[in-house]
Amino acid sequence: MMLALLLAAASATDVVVVGATPAVIAAAVSAARMGQRVVLVEETARIGGLLTGGLSYTDFRSLESVQGFFREYMREVERYYAARYGLDSPQVRDSFFGALAEPKVSLEILAGMVAREKNLRLLRRHRLVAVRGRIAAVTLENLDTAGRREEIAARFFIDATYEGDLAAMAGAEVRTGRESTREYGERLAGHIYFKDGRILPGSTGEGDAKIQKANYRVTMTRDPALRVDIARPAGYDRGRYAPVVEWHRSGRLQRAFTAGHDGIFRIQRLPNGKADINDINSSPVGFGLPGENLDWPVAAPARRDEIRRQHRDHALGLLWFMQNDEQLPESVRREAREWGLCRDEFIETGHFPTVLCVREARRIVGEYTFTEQDTQPIRGGTRARWQRDAVAVGDYTLNSHGVDKPGPPYPDVREGYFVFDAAPFQIPYSVMVPRGIKNLLVPVAVSATHLGFSAIRLEPTWTALGQAAGLAAHLALKAGKLDVARLQDLLHERGAITAYFTDIEPGSAEFVRAQRCGTRTDFYQRISRSEPPVPIAPVRLRFGLQYSFPPGGHAAAGRFCEE
Repeated sequence: MMLALLLAAASATDVVVVGATPAVIAAAVSAARMGQRVVLVEETARIGGLLTGGLSYTDFRSLESVQGFFREYMREVERYYAARYGLDSPQVRDSFFGALAEPKVSLEILAGMVAREKNLRLLRRHRLVAVRGRIAAVTLENLDTAGRREEIAARFFIDATYEGDLAAMAGAEVRTGRESTREYGERLAGHIYFKDGRILPGSTGEGDAKIQKANYRVTMTRDPALRVDIARPAGYDRGRYAPVVEWHRSGRLQRAFTAGHDGIFRIQRLPNGKADINDINSSPVGFGLPGENLDWPVAAPARRDEIRRQHRDHALGLLWFMQNDEQLPESVRREAREWGLCRDEFIETGHFPTVLCVREARRIVGEYTFTEQDTQPIRGGTRARWQRDAVAVGDYTLNSHGVDKPGPPYPDVREGYFVFDAAPFQIPYSVMVPRGIKNLLVPVAVSATHLGFSAIRLEPTWTALGQAAGLAAHLALKAGKLDVARLQDLLHERGAITAYFTDIEPGSAEFVRAQRCGTRTDFYQRISRSEPPVPIAPVRLRFGLQYSFPPGGHAAAGRFCEE
């Protein structure tokens, strides 16, 4: 094919960011706002990753943990619904401060944020195919022009793909799978059976190459004016779904769609009568195919397309089964048939979401490896381990959807599944820095164990790291090296947090002082050790099943250190 694979003349820029996930958009916009010339590369036609591709019920626990660029996005979502439907409308209420949005609304908001930056060039439908050096330039293939390629040189690169593709191509050391309990001393590591807060007999703690299952998050509705009926997919295999019949007969499952734990599909409600439908881990069958995505992290594009198709057909087949299989009670089928795809979402793909929810793929080996211990309260205190070079905060549980189908010795437990509590935690800059590559940051496929990554792997947390990466790229280009303290100052000036407080938010007169105090010293960890411990209280839900009021023991309460 001679030179139809012709390489166009090389172009140059300051920063190249790859994979238009929310983290990449945060990185690209942040660097562009600082005056850097940025090229944003996305392989598909749709930017926004999971946030616009089906995962609309955003994962975090307390609002206090979500600040900076992601909170800016949330404010724009809330303004959108208020302007369109009124400030006191159900749409504003159901958006929960802008955290929950229909996919088409998230796409409009993020596309607008990108379009407003004159220093930012967006390349859709461009695939990364090669890297020159460690790392001087990338070669991109234009998927719409019969293989035409373009090389773009840059001084700095950011990889915010879910898979760490750029990092791997640049020669960064990466790892996949699970560590053993011996490697980092993590209690929940390796091969594990977990139920009701306990590690069950038969758990070996051995490491392996397995990763969390993937699945689509399907946007659905019961509104007859919007509902698109589910068609039986080609290659439908009833045997994949037959275990559901026995679970219904046993009484363990009562319905198809539920907001609790007694069905197949988890309803997570969105504005305008829509819902983000997800798997329920206690169900024998779901949208995911545990164990059938193990080669995803290193798979070639054609193989990834095949895995996507398999998961898409499986999800549609399960929906069709629940609506039509005569072995299920008519009451279950009738309730299931109330639901369908959304006529005004994902029009280009038959109303089915565009992005497979890849919960785990490659992880870089960086200057610091984030582990289970980094998420847990320090001995005798309430706060997690202090991170002097923190550039982001996370607030979620250690959480894995499992790596294998349920089976012996526990037919109702998926091997590798766990949910274990964590304190709000700081994330250090050094988890984004791959060893041996000085001009590349990786804010999504970060340096973490399987356990540590399970708490970080959420769009608001990744977005916070992406914002830090974009500002870090600017500082490195401006000064020739990175001053982490200056990076923290830039983040604080933009309302981002590096320490978690429940009583001092951006806009407060003491915000910057508290953030510096909680990041540059271990002052608050020392206070939490010296005071009577705060008893662990049940989570006080604030909205839905997961959004909660903040935990006790994390207030500044007017106490500040001397820097």
